[in-house]
Amino acid sequence: MKLIHSDLLKFAFEFANQSKKILKNNYFKKFSVEEKDDGSLVTNIDKEIEERFREKLKKKFPQHGVIGEEFGSEKENNEFVWIIDPLDGTHSFIAGKPLFGTLISCTKNLKPIIGLIDIPILNQRWFGGKKLGVKLNNQVCIKPENKKKFNDLIMASTSLLMFNKKTRNKITEIYEKVRFPIFGTDCYAYGLLLSGKIDLIIESNMKPWDYMAQAALLEEYGGTMTDWKGDKLHVKSDGKIIASSSLNHHKEIMRLIKNL
Repeated sequence: MKLIHSDLLKFAFEFANQSKKILKNNYFKKFSVEEKDDGSLVTNIDKEIEERFREKLKKKFPQHGVIGEEFGSEKENNEFVWIIDPLDGTHSFIAGKPLFGTLISCTKNLKPIIGLIDIPILNQRWFGGKKLGVKLNNQVCIKPENKKKFNDLIMASTSLLMFNKKTRNKITEIYEKVRFPIFGTDCYAYGLLLSGKIDLIIESNMKPWDYMAQAALLEEYGGTMTDWKGDKLHVKSDGKIIASSSLNHHKEIMRLIKNL
């Protein structure tokens, strides 16, 4: 069966309806929390969503691989590989902050071709892919002509603590050059960038499930999303991420963080 990108996006979209329901139903209920080996936290809800995704993927596309935050990799060298973060922003979910979401992407020969960011509590979903455009719910996301000066930009990072001490000092200097920074947005920041609300995102210590869905969307949107060296993102990227709606602003950020 020859797959087209819309088939893949439909599968992601339909599953996101299920993950959304699970997250909304459990938002203010009791759930179990465990500490992982890396010190981050995971809930039984993270695991339940990823398990369901894997089950449905095996039934729908049995030859496809999958990489997930909670249960590792299967068939990761196959032509099509799905990448899922069942609950991006677990700490926000635990704390009751409504900016968490589910991230789903599919890659073909290692290149991201479709992506989806679902923010269940806010009922906002960005989705799309190669030759499919990008939408927020039913509205097409169109990249604005960005003529802002660097000191007028709004810049986001999930947390200043994601950077090591040396890098943190340099990133803080960059925050001081823009109009203002925002923090604590997790995957929601990338949706805000796709909707023209913010201009730049810089992050570190990211895993493939943290960025591959956004990489597919930003490329189709006409933005730029790379590692800190300017290379396109893939599943083995080093986790240092820059996303921008303007190539010129992207180049300026890279100039400012050179040699970090």
